[in-house]
Amino acid sequence: MNYKVYIKGCLLSLVCALAGCIENDIPYPVVKAEIQEIETNGFVSSAIDKEMRTAAILVDDTVDLRTLRITKLRVTDGTLIIPDSMACKDVALFPDSGFVSVDSLPSTVNTQINLLSPATFVLRIYQDYSWQISAKLNIQRKFSIKAADGSDVQVGTPIVDEENHKVIVYVSKDTDLGNLKVLEMRLGSSIAVTTPEPTTVTDFRRTRSFDVTAFGETETWSVSVVHYEGTGASLSVWAKRAYLTGVAKEGTNIDIQYRQKGEETWDQVFDDEITFNEDGTFSAAMRHLIPSTEYEYKAVIGSQTYDVTSFTTDEAAQLPNSGFEDWWLNPKNIWFVYAEGGEMFWDTGNTGSNLANKNVTVFDESKPHGGKRSIKLASENVIIKFAAGNLFAGEYVKTDGTDGILDFGRPFTARPTTLKGWFKYTCKPISQISDDPEDQFEDAQKGMNDQAHIYIALGDWNSPVRIQTKKKNRQLFSKSDSHIIAYQEMIVGETVGDWTEFKLKLDYRSLTRKPTYIVVVASASKYGDYFTGGDGSTLWLDDLELIYE
Repeated sequence: MNYKVYIKGCLLSLVCALAGCIENDIPYPVVKAEIQEIETNGFVSSAIDKEMRTAAILVDDTVDLRTLRITKLRVTDGTLIIPDSMACKDVALFPDSGFVSVDSLPSTVNTQINLLSPATFVLRIYQDYSWQISAKLNIQRKFSIKAADGSDVQVGTPIVDEENHKVIVYVSKDTDLGNLKVLEMRLGSSIAVTTPEPTTVTDFRRTRSFDVTAFGETETWSVSVVHYEGTGASLSVWAKRAYLTGVAKEGTNIDIQYRQKGEETWDQVFDDEITFNEDGTFSAAMRHLIPSTEYEYKAVIGSQTYDVTSFTTDEAAQLPNSGFEDWWLNPKNIWFVYAEGGEMFWDTGNTGSNLANKNVTVFDESKPHGGKRSIKLASENVIIKFAAGNLFAGEYVKTDGTDGILDFGRPFTARPTTLKGWFKYTCKPISQISDDPEDQFEDAQKGMNDQAHIYIALGDWNSPVRIQTKKKNRQLFSKSDSHIIAYQEMIVGETVGDWTEFKLKLDYRSLTRKPTYIVVVASASKYGDYFTGGDGSTLWLDDLELIYE
């Protein structure tokens, strides 16, 4: 017997057996397949949302959306493109990788696509990512009308309902609706044919219908011309300012004066405090007011005179327990950020982390910025899951398995301009990330710096914002929420050892909408909702204050 061959064979078998026992625990790289740039013929602009995985393209209004050609499609390196077979002219001839121009492609390719409806492309790199691609014509809808004698009668900008194909045009209240002159009407593409010819229609005592035809498709639009019955101006009152808004074209004479009630001298709203908007409206600011104080104003807007009118400024409301002095330890050994028997404003994730007998958010008496205590938000692994130290205005509702259900927001109607406060932060390397590639982020990989996150929002929600962290029911806070009136945030990705002041100046999306809730959230780990962060990352906060200007 050849023992050498036998021994070699045994050794080889042993090596193979051992190799089979070695676990391949090297994870795939977290590289998300993303659309980086996309263009078509007639391209005007694009909006790419990597979080929602959407690409919205705006094209010239002379382009037929049914026969668009993608002229540029830059994607993450190494991505396989699987196009929408229903939308593409010839899916077999569509490129399976990104390209910077069609000139760089073989002559046999075909990038024609029908985007009358959104198309779904799958981008594959280690796993599949579905992207929705949509296109819209850059239509500049216009409607301009005068009286038959050429005098200006139109008030503001017409209201256009694109979905239902309706237009409402306002004219001054004494206008003869049966004797008007259409100067310009564009309800569809600039190359569309409108029937009847708009300039031949003079009687708008009833709603008129117009057929708009382009690219073989016809839309029927209804146009109503109505007398403007509004007062022309409305007042939006804040704590230290008030805005008078209404309908007036640029160049309209606007004279507004105001004073504290009981005083003799009037203050003037200057020209640089009046803004004319493209939609035919204006806003005028009365500044340097005193909170919770009665004022009065009078105004002349064009030919309209407004009598003296009184108003009272809002209270400059503050956040309760903003120095985090008051705490309560309940019988289950859970720390709450309010005094026993008091009213809760703030809450934390302690109710959830207490499943592992942990309070990740507590007070700290060692070196507060002011008073005797500050609040300490510490992220850590708590056996079951990673728990980010957090604080929020609202309430922890309940635990669903190992996930939380929370309500963000407390009733609030004031309009501050800034959230000011003091913070310290100990930044640790990220030690825990989600096992699900869908819940992994390029700026939050193991070994990278963790990030603290603080944000404030004012909104006109009807109830608190429900938050659910469980993936199948996930519902997280979005700064794009249409209910948000004002928002600002701060992200910190390095250690800040000493107390440092921060100011979050709110970006108001509306000057006239009144908030109903305030949301304030702080976390020692930005991606804590995805159970991602650094063990030991710690954020301290103290002496929060709402500033009114």
